[in-house]
This record gives sequence, structure tokens and C-alpha cells, in this order.
Amino acid sequence: MKSLKKHFVSGIVFIIPVSLSLWILFKIISFLENVLGPLFKKFFPNIYTPGVGFFSLILLILLIGFLTDNFLGRKFLAFFEKMFETMPVLNRIYTFIKSISNNLIYGKSTIFKEVVKISLPNGSYTIGFITGRAKEPGMLNVFIPTVPNISTGFYLVVPEETTERIDISVEEALKTVISIGLFSSGENGTNKDKSDSSKKT
Repeated sequence: MKSLKKHFVSGIVFIIPVSLSLWILFKIISFLENVLGPLFKKFFPNIYTPGVGFFSLILLILLIGFLTDNFLGRKFLAFFEKMFETMPVLNRIYTFIKSISNNLIYGKSTIFKEVVKISLPNGSYTIGFITGRAKEPGMLNVFIPTVPNISTGFYLVVPEETTERIDISVEEALKTVISIGLFSSGENGTNKDKSDSSKKT
């Protein structure tokens, strides 16, 4: 009986990460499929098959990447970028999302300056990102993202003395937030893999 229980637990330990990984991959592919898939269903129903939208999106991404690598393509894309940046409301959304994308992919930040701790009443804290100094002396503009959709969150104006800088990069902090703490970094900037924390050397 103990052997059967052991085999069952071993099977569970194996199948949970595998099944969850496949489920997440399926959700990602389904999301990408639904970007262009409905257009093919509507305008080209005779040639549409599941997966066409996904592969078309991949080809479109590669095409845009190709355009960014040549002079005329960069000029063409810069025109659309400029249009987004000049539209009221949309320009703030675009700048914010672009900053997060640049930070995660290239490690560059355009709007997040530093990472800070924002203390909560129960003794815990959350991670915030300084976006600049407020008009009031000694006050900071801080953005606290929600999880897992970090394109939304809370804007706070807080006294500088109530914040504590965290000595990690903005990129590392964003990864921590997006992964709900599964990826974490020490305050000295050293990455820590929690899955290895139980291993003894």
C-alpha cells in the first residue's frame, strides 16, 4: 500500500508541472490565434483552419522585425509610433506598455526610475516603481502594478522618507511581480531560484 501511495505521489509530482505548462502554452497559442484568426474566419472562411491565425501572427511579427532592420522600414514604423505618441490618452497607455516591453526584452527603462518598498499597515510591503518627483517638495510619484496584468495599477504620491529603495534592477522587479514571486531577487541584486532553496550543498 505504501508503494502504491509513493507511485501515486510521484505521478502527481510529474504530471502537475507538465500539465500546467501545456495548459499555459495552449492558452498563449489560443490568445495569439484569436488576434488574426477571426479576420480569416470572416473574410477567408474557405481557407481558414485552426492555427492559421497563430502562424500568420508569427509571420507578421517577423515582417515587422525585418522592417525595423532597414532604413525605409524604420521610417514607416516611426510614422505609426509618432501617431500613437501624439494621441491623447492613447499616448500614455502606449508609452507605459512600451516601457515595460523594452525593460523585459532589452533591460531598458524609460519611465521607471527605481524600485521601492511601500509599507502596508499589517507589516508587509509591496513593490513600487518611482516614475518621478511630484510637484510637492519631498514627494515621489510611485506606480504599484497589479498582478498579473501589470499594465494597470495604482498611482501614489508618497513622502520620500516613507519609501525604502530596493537594490535590484527594474527588470528584475518586474519579473518578480509578473511571476507573483516565483522569480525573486535578493536586495543585493542576486537572483534567487526558490526551487533550489531546499537543496543542500
